[in-house]
Amino acid sequence: MIENNKENQESSETFNISKYPITTNAFSWSKASIILYLSLHVLSLLIPSVLILTFYKSALNEDIIDNWWRILLIFIDIMAWWGLYLLTSLLFSKLFLIILELIHRPKEGLFKLDNKNTDYYFYCLRISVKKFIFWIWNNFCFPWASNLAFKLCNMRADFKSTMFDGWSDLEFIEYGNNIMLGQGAVVLSSMIIGDHLLIRKVVIGDHVVIGANAVVSPGTIIGSGATLGVWASTHIGQILEHDWIYIGRPARKYKQSKTVYEESKKESEIGTIRRVVDTGEKVPHKVKRYVKKDVVGIAIENLELLYQKWLESEEAKNEKEARKRMKKKFKEDKRRAKNMGE
Repeated sequence: MIENNKENQESSETFNISKYPITTNAFSWSKASIILYLSLHVLSLLIPSVLILTFYKSALNEDIIDNWWRILLIFIDIMAWWGLYLLTSLLFSKLFLIILELIHRPKEGLFKLDNKNTDYYFYCLRISVKKFIFWIWNNFCFPWASNLAFKLCNMRADFKSTMFDGWSDLEFIEYGNNIMLGQGAVVLSSMIIGDHLLIRKVVIGDHVVIGANAVVSPGTIIGSGATLGVWASTHIGQILEHDWIYIGRPARKYKQSKTVYEESKKESEIGTIRRVVDTGEKVPHKVKRYVKKDVVGIAIENLELLYQKWLESEEAKNEKEARKRMKKKFKEDKRRAKNMGE
């Protein structure tokens, strides 16, 4: 058994992936998979159906005139039934997965595409359950729900990662923290090679960015902080070093992330270059960029200006009041002198 596993591993490492499609679905529907899939639907709908029948029995009985207000809450009841359906589906799906994994433990390797092969047969059964989970939660209104589905499928994934735009296999993938799957990106831990199914674990480190329509092949290890460019693809068992940008098919080193950051920072200091579409000429282009300011210093300057304006307004106010007092005193003196003359 150990020798066969070593031979399978060596053959997968030396295999020329360019001759085969790398996004072929490795899952096939057997009779048992279909029965399992339909059973999950029936069991998940069972409890909500009981509640619905109970509702109509209590709310739409002969005393409907007295219970008319209950009809107004029908929308709340519908949301409650839907939520209960989701929770019930997760409960039964997780239970089925535990039972399947206890019967036959998942493992990596190269397996014959035949339902008589127990590894391939139970792989299809597990995937049918996991497809049901993702079918349920991909129709949920919150984007982080897919991350919860990954956790239910025994895959490491945090809620800060953006993963709902891409497509991922559901076994033997370990995601790091704060990763991003671009639109249409594909992460494969299994693929079809000839008449065999290859399963190899994929490890993706923290803060990894996988560009749009990029393909990660089985056995790939991506270091933390690495970036796989748009339309790039890895070969089986490829290792991408941390803090590097990879492009092309198959993926190859382009630049270090730190170098790109320093170049972009330098360009922001000297300005940008714009290419004229008609002539192809490159001309400098000035862009108003955000400049970090001393907020405390600006606040102090503004306070000093406000204080000066306040002083000036107080002086003007005092002068105005003094003029009013002098004018009032002048009128009183004039009236007093007039009275004395009479």
